[in-house]
Amino acid sequence: MNDVARLAGVSHQTVSRVLNAHPGVLPETEARVRAAISELGYRRNSSARALVTHRSALVGVLTTVPDHPDTVRAVVGMERALGATGRTVLYAGAAPEDLSAVAERLLEHAPEGCVALVPGQEGNWPPSSTRRRPS
Repeated sequence: MNDVARLAGVSHQTVSRVLNAHPGVLPETEARVRAAISELGYRRNSSARALVTHRSALVGVLTTVPDHPDTVRAVVGMERALGATGRTVLYAGAAPEDLSAVAERLLEHAPEGCVALVPGQEGNWPPSSTRRRPS
């Protein structure tokens, strides 16, 4: 951001205002900043932004059946829907025995939310191994 500001001849706060569509930036100033962004190939640093906003813009998706067609369709749908809101899917597949450890690693990225996908298990939860059997 500092390089963009230097090239455009503005402060880094002005670059931030342009990036965040803040009102009050003169059109010619915005044009210079956007030209500098384009010339330098500047991209926002999502990690730095998360430190400032206290939001990761990540949504975790965890599944034990990563190759299942329903999982693929669900993840693609979530990526499209969440992408439209500026969020990114952080996807993790895990063997059932590794689920807890993988979930912990996923949570280390401070997602705004998490989704667990277990396709084909409707009406079959909890798994039969943990369900009480009638005596």
